[in-house]
Amino acid sequence: MFKLVLKFQDAVLEEYTFEKTPVTVGRRDDNDVVIDNMAVSGHHALIEEEEPNYYVLVDLESLNGTFVNEKKIARERVFDGDTLIVGKHVLDFIDLRPEEERPLRDSQIPDKQAAFRDTVILDTKAQQELLAKQAAEKGFSDDKPPERPKKIELHGSITIISGGIPQIIDLTKRLTTLGKSGDADVKCSGILVGKTAALINKRPNGYFLAYAEGLKKPEVNGEAVTTQIQLQDGDEISIGGTRMTFNLREEILL
Repeated sequence: MFKLVLKFQDAVLEEYTFEKTPVTVGRRDDNDVVIDNMAVSGHHALIEEEEPNYYVLVDLESLNGTFVNEKKIARERVFDGDTLIVGKHVLDFIDLRPEEERPLRDSQIPDKQAAFRDTVILDTKAQQELLAKQAAEKGFSDDKPPERPKKIELHGSITIISGGIPQIIDLTKRLTTLGKSGDADVKCSGILVGKTAALINKRPNGYFLAYAEGLKKPEVNGEAVTTQIQLQDGDEISIGGTRMTFNLREEILL
């Protein structure tokens, strides 16, 4: 749970309190925080959760960028008291969770390794023997360096099955909108479907579908989505009269 205080030139314009994420910020009316200013993109940024208990601000490839404490970001964890800058407007971020449930910044986390170094001192020979033993236990050797882990990049796409023009839509944007709005990335039909019925958020660890608005909630494999769910390869998504499948492939980068 957190609060956003919207300001312009130090004047408070609005206060918003949120219990769930994602929370979108932008100029269009379908955002949770609407900022009617040409310096702000239609879908400018969003706030989402990251395990175990972080809030993260994500720039949605906006024209003028998104900033945290005057630092331009693409994706950044935010903490109580941080200042978020969108266009010419400021959003004060206030974490409303109990203090013991809030995460610490990296600078606030005690350096356990430094404490260990201060209390355990090994002479050179003993240290070398210890390091050699640890390397042997991990399968390392002097003539065989550890294999560098491969980076995996995820690529998602949507295939329209019925209720729309049959097509495959690659999910290359950080935020893909689904609904009956003319500006939606994936057009969906149905009287009870919202203009922006759902959002698909592309994250480093996968794709997440979240309910946005409308009387008809999106369904994944027949189950209604009331908050958000991580999509798996082959999942069937239904929004009103439109049915589609989600496809996921992995690319191993050397």
